[in-house]
Amino acid sequence: MLSKQIQIAIVFPALVLTACSNTEPLQTSTGAPVAAAAVPITDQTVIAETVGRATVGSDPLAWANPSTGSAGVIEQVRPGTNNPNGCRDFVTSKQSLEGVTRFNGVACPSDGSWKINGSSGLH
Repeated sequence: MLSKQIQIAIVFPALVLTACSNTEPLQTSTGAPVAAAAVPITDQTVIAETVGRATVGSDPLAWANPSTGSAGVIEQVRPGTNNPNGCRDFVTSKQSLEGVTRFNGVACPSDGSWKINGSSGLH
């Protein structure tokens, strides 16, 4: 009886290990490869896209950039006064490690996205 228990004690773990050593190839997803180092999104980009999605004359809109840790509130979005092509004037605050600041800017549609025109002081 003892030898049968020893056989079971030796054979059973061997069977379990054999079942775990499957040689089939590992299944992987066929999604797009992930970039090794993603380019961080700038505050300008986040603000411009938020202004572009806003309704002209809308209530204040919050924005946040997880890439930089900055955040703020776009207080005004108006039709662009000195710029054609659907540009929009805006006023925003920006809270970052440097403190809280306010900026006036102009965002314009550009190739399917929105860009801030000129030097607004935003980075």
